[in-house]
Amino acid sequence: MNSIMFETLVDNNFSVYMMQEKDDKFKEDNIENLFNTIKDIPINFATIDLGYMNLREFTETALSKVLKKFEIPYFTVELPHYVKGHFSSQISEIQNKYDELKSTYDSLQNKNVPSAQELCYLIDYYSNELKGLRNYINQQVRTNAITKRILEVLKDRKGKDLTFVHFGEENTFVEIMKQLKEKNVKSNILFIQSSRFIN
Repeated sequence: MNSIMFETLVDNNFSVYMMQEKDDKFKEDNIENLFNTIKDIPINFATIDLGYMNLREFTETALSKVLKKFEIPYFTVELPHYVKGHFSSQISEIQNKYDELKSTYDSLQNKNVPSAQELCYLIDYYSNELKGLRNYINQQVRTNAITKRILEVLKDRKGKDLTFVHFGEENTFVEIMKQLKEKNVKSNILFIQSSRFIN
């Protein structure tokens, strides 16, 4: 575990750290080693962004078991049901169109004909649609739900000098941090990318 680093992201009034790895590889059986590495940090609780996973599925993960073993209380954040239903079917529909167009384009012998150029335009269009939808879910819906959950947990805790760890997707960390600073949260936060542990 010598490859783990903790990078401070902001000022001393609001300490935020992101766990990074030099080799960017992290096996599931090393989760316990992660907690042994950070055991000297007094972690009060953990929050977990479940994304499209549900709580029952999460309780079967190694991360859940290790959190229990180290007696770290954890609080999960699920995407609202309308997001899971509406947006997942919308993403699936756009993805299918994109895949179909890409497959057709890839099978063309001559990619310089007007029909190939039209396919190329549509592929770019659906690619941008997917990117925009995923960004909206991550930067708006997901980060708002996570920030709200963190604030709910902190409200019930005594003292402002708390340290907690948040497992989530890296592309949400900056927005969560920004929202928590706007709410004047002074807790210490350790951000860890969850996809290495629960996907």
